[in-house]
Amino acid sequence: MARRAHIPGWQALPGVEVAAVCAPDLAAAQSSADAFGIPHVFSDYHALLELELDAVSICAPNSVHVPASLTAIESGKHVLCEKPMAVTAGQVKMLGEKAEAAGLLLMAQHQLRFAAEARAAYALVKTEKLGSVYHAQVRALRRATVPTSVGFIDKALAGGGPALDIGVHSLDIALWLMDFPRPVRVTGTAKTNFAHGDKITGDWGEWARSRFSVEDFAAGFVHFENGSTLALECSWLGHYPERDDLSCRLFGLGGSLHWPTGEFSTTAGKAHSTGTLPLEATDEPAHFAAIRAFYEAIQSGRPSPIPWKETYWTIAIIEALYESAAEGKEVFLRDV
Repeated sequence: MARRAHIPGWQALPGVEVAAVCAPDLAAAQSSADAFGIPHVFSDYHALLELELDAVSICAPNSVHVPASLTAIESGKHVLCEKPMAVTAGQVKMLGEKAEAAGLLLMAQHQLRFAAEARAAYALVKTEKLGSVYHAQVRALRRATVPTSVGFIDKALAGGGPALDIGVHSLDIALWLMDFPRPVRVTGTAKTNFAHGDKITGDWGEWARSRFSVEDFAAGFVHFENGSTLALECSWLGHYPERDDLSCRLFGLGGSLHWPTGEFSTTAGKAHSTGTLPLEATDEPAHFAAIRAFYEAIQSGRPSPIPWKETYWTIAIIEALYESAAEGKEVFLRDV
């Protein structure tokens, strides 16, 4: 993600210098520095943070997100962190409060919010044509794409499987479009159906099956304080017709909306009607747009484009899903 999105995303901004890169494997860090013309190279992020930098992007395994973000905040840097920002809601709250106290911006890289499809959906929701949303179907399903890096499949490094890897994206979009109603209780399941066997092979290649200690399927049901509900399904392996389905469908009293297709259904004169939202043309990748929004917020002194309290609820729901799966009972959520 650093080489594909963050480094070129920052370098696309006028007046921005990517001054340093860090990776535990110094040779890998040097390779990125050489490829992108970055002057400083480190194998320890503590040393990198001693430089006079304005902001950092964190593109590391999930287990590194919290300690690296915390150290960056304590050294006076704004932080853009790859999703998930943390694996527990309490960790998100701790980082958010530290950043606020220091007058720094903290943002999870939920780049899908900045794509044209999400912007069009958000604009429709704001017109109130959808009406009060009473239910959402949220999917983050991949037919055969287990990540091959152990940073995604070893629970000690990742904290969780597809729910934390791709579920956070679709869930974030759904909650954002629903204006983040307060979740109160969650029921969930998380299991490994295929990753230890050979019934489904991975399109991305072989993974270290002996290191696979997260789920390959998770699902949950969420009740919100306002009476609305949400069903979530996440998977890396399964018998799905689509190769990749990151989506949500919102059902409101005025109509339904599907992201990312923009399909909108409603009734007019007692007749059912459907349509598709128009999209604004853009050549800017969503990752770049998210980085630009974060940069512009720093420059202007505006709040984070994705407030940490929104990220808190996304992670709180997934954390409760895992807790419910482990304990076999419904979990009630605490307030932020």
